Amino acid sequence: MADPRRTAKRGGAHTSTNRRIPVDAAPDDDGEMKPAPETAESDENVEGETEEINGELSELEEKSELEKEQLQDRILRLQAEFDNYRKRQIREFKRLCSQGKKELIEELLTVLDNYNRAEQLLDEGDHPLKEIAEGLIRTSGQLSDILKQEGLHSLDVKVNDSFDPNYHEAILAEEVADLDRDIILEVFQKGYMLGDELLRPARVKVGKPLDHSSVSDNE
Repeated sequence: MADPRRTAKRGGAHTSTNRRIPVDAAPDDDGEMKPAPETAESDENVEGETEEINGELSELEEKSELEKEQLQDRILRLQAEFDNYRKRQIREFKRLCSQGKKELIEELLTVLDNYNRAEQLLDEGDHPLKEIAEGLIRTSGQLSDILKQEGLHSLDVKVNDSFDPNYHEAILAEEVADLDRDIILEVFQKGYMLGDELLRPARVKVGKPLDHSSVSDNE
């Protein structure tokens, strides 16, 4: 028969084996379990690190706002500088145009002076008309030279040249036999180019191939 006392001891030893006290907890005076000092310190460390991270985030947000304001100020300064540059360029362009116009007018004044002299000679009536006409022709050549310096040149258009609507303006048209294309029959007014740009087309009379269908209908 087993000894009850031994059984009680074995049972008590078994019971004490199943009861475990957490390493990070200890009973207080009332018998309740409380966190160990190491756990409390780790909680304080987490709170401290959290506050530090939040502080750093706030600093980053403030820094981001500051950089944003600085960038906006820089953009506004660049826009103002570009606007001032554009205004200076416009003023300089107008000045150059005005200066170029002034120089051209000064050259044209010499031509106008020559025409005024011709009018004066005609009013006086003491000079031969042939001499006055020759003076006007020379003045016309002087005017042509001035305009050539500015990039003006006349279109080379002759009778029997092919009609080109890009450079010629048809004032009159006439059907002509034995033609296979439109040609120029007469030049009424010269055309001019200013540099590579058409300033005025030549005004011409155009000869067109005879429409044989209309001729046979009339017959």
